[in-house]
Amino acid sequence: MKTLCTELDEAASQFADKPLFVFPATRWQPAESLTYGELTERAAAASAVLSESASFGQRALLLFPTGAAFWEAFMGCLSAGVIAVPLHVPNLNRNSELFASLCQDCEPAVLIVDDSVAEVLDKRRDQHPYFAGIPVITPSQWRNQTAAPRFEASAEDIAFLQYTSGSTSRPKGVQISHSNLLSNLRFICERMQLDAQRDRAVTWLPHYHDMGLVGSYLGAMFARLTSWCIPPEEFVLRPLHWLQLMSDHSVTISGGPDFGYRHCLEKIRDDDLSSLDFSSWRVAFVGAEKVRTETLARFEKRFSVCGFRREAFFPCYGLGEATLMATGGPVDAAPVIKQVSTAAFARQQIALPMSPDDQTSLSGSGQCFDGSRVLIIDTAGEPLPDEQIGEVCLAGPSVTRGYFRRQDLNAEQFFELNIDGQSHRFLRTGDVGFLSAGELFITGRNSELMIVRGKNLHPEDIEERACAADPAIAPGGVLVFSTEINGQEELIVSVELQRTAIRRTSSETVVAAIRHAVNLSIGVNPAEILLLRPATLPKTTSGKLRRLAFRQSYIDDDISCIYREFN
Repeated sequence: MKTLCTELDEAASQFADKPLFVFPATRWQPAESLTYGELTERAAAASAVLSESASFGQRALLLFPTGAAFWEAFMGCLSAGVIAVPLHVPNLNRNSELFASLCQDCEPAVLIVDDSVAEVLDKRRDQHPYFAGIPVITPSQWRNQTAAPRFEASAEDIAFLQYTSGSTSRPKGVQISHSNLLSNLRFICERMQLDAQRDRAVTWLPHYHDMGLVGSYLGAMFARLTSWCIPPEEFVLRPLHWLQLMSDHSVTISGGPDFGYRHCLEKIRDDDLSSLDFSSWRVAFVGAEKVRTETLARFEKRFSVCGFRREAFFPCYGLGEATLMATGGPVDAAPVIKQVSTAAFARQQIALPMSPDDQTSLSGSGQCFDGSRVLIIDTAGEPLPDEQIGEVCLAGPSVTRGYFRRQDLNAEQFFELNIDGQSHRFLRTGDVGFLSAGELFITGRNSELMIVRGKNLHPEDIEERACAADPAIAPGGVLVFSTEINGQEELIVSVELQRTAIRRTSSETVVAAIRHAVNLSIGVNPAEILLLRPATLPKTTSGKLRRLAFRQSYIDDDISCIYREFN
């Protein structure tokens, strides 16, 4: 059976000299490129080197900036049957609790990094005891070698672990098999109608996140495209670079989360529009977080002068537990926008608006593909009909086997359901939505997981770190949640002070300590921090924080604060 490795080998036999990934020069990286043939050869050499330190089924941590070396290491792992664990390069000048917990969870046999990371690790080895005894491999060890391609893995073997971003205390690694990957890549290519002769791609998405790794990089490889790739840091600093690459190379497919489009709306000047040509841009995928109708409308209006068409938008929905994309498309059709009653929607009901003032716009996230299912269930686990809101559940060949060594979570999130005499294994996504004529609409989440700046953030992790930021904070007196502010999901941190500390503590000092602790642990700056009197935070009778109830009080502006600071 096919694996991602055999797919690359076939692609290289057809397009050996065709550029696969082109990395333009930025302040973050020198210019380089990688053809299909070069990746096959270097992956084979990396596989041979890797096999000296790791056995089939063991894990390898991959810490690389954007560039060719990561892909040589990643495909080298898969060729050797070693499970790749792609991660963001951390600040190696200090100890990282996240990486300590990740190492404890996946027990890596080897660490694969570029030369600069290896040098820092060697100098700061005392800061990273969790890497002690783990062999370190760098690209210089395989780039001067040759080896025959290897195909050790089978379709059902695990290709890589996709760790959920933002979780620091209990990491969760989604186990993605070659079969899951090929199924999802096939769906993406068919639904977007990708063609090796016609299409070209650009991405700024990170290779360690599912939307970048699977949707952008591996999607381009599977479809035999050429993709121009810039680091996410470059996009944040210069979003115009992303748009210029699309214009200069007549790119046909590119996209990202909603905030990427909003970032362009905020940062691109009117003077820049005359140099941009988007007439070739036929698939502008948007997903990974809530798809906002306002963002779609504003982006179309702003960039229509550059040739951008509304029909290019490709709203989609997915998550790592389903490999990546679960719904999307069809291609070359305008986004499906549904007008519903605001009053009914607030009661978790779908109804027609009663007046122009009673109107909320919802954007659809596409339809599922053949062989897969989207099911909406109520709180009792019973299927719901169209236009009734409930939890979104997914079944199909892209749905993974679950989390690495987390049978407790797997038992909670996966269930069997008999439909038309056949048993189907469904994933509980934790997302809330409804179906309407086959179109999936996502309306929120029924869990307390937050998605901010594309990161999955678990409230307990942030609360623990914020609570330790200053001794004036009451034990267990931190509650965090996210809410939409100015069209963007933002993080709010609410903190109870100890009674004895209210008069003798500087509010500004406490807030600064909290902001520093949160930013350091998850890389997200809270939009607002609230300081509260003791016993303000609502709790259940068993003492658990009622985050959703407090979030509603915040939305209703019904919270009395000692002090509050906006970012």
